[in-house]
Amino acid sequence: MNKKLTRPEIYGAIDAERKRQDAKWGYPRNDHSATDWLAILAEEVGEAAEQSLRVLFDDEHPEEFVRELIHTAAVAVCAIEHFGRGGTREEQADE
Repeated sequence: MNKKLTRPEIYGAIDAERKRQDAKWGYPRNDHSATDWLAILAEEVGEAAEQSLRVLFDDEHPEEFVRELIHTAAVAVCAIEHFGRGGTREEQADE
């Protein structure tokens, strides 16, 4: 990555990814428990870890690593949004 990203650019990228996720999966996401969210987040962290190894051992540029970190952050934001609304899968089923 030739350009240093500013914090507003990073937050903007995370927000854009959240919008992409909402378009793909729908909003709000009421069908996940805390364990589900953690599994989804762990999968995203795993993808970022894979990319970090490619940067380290394959001498790749870090753009894809940064992209995976943005995906990871966006999933975390989505989970926070869900639980910030007071949601759990079990509670949503009762409504």
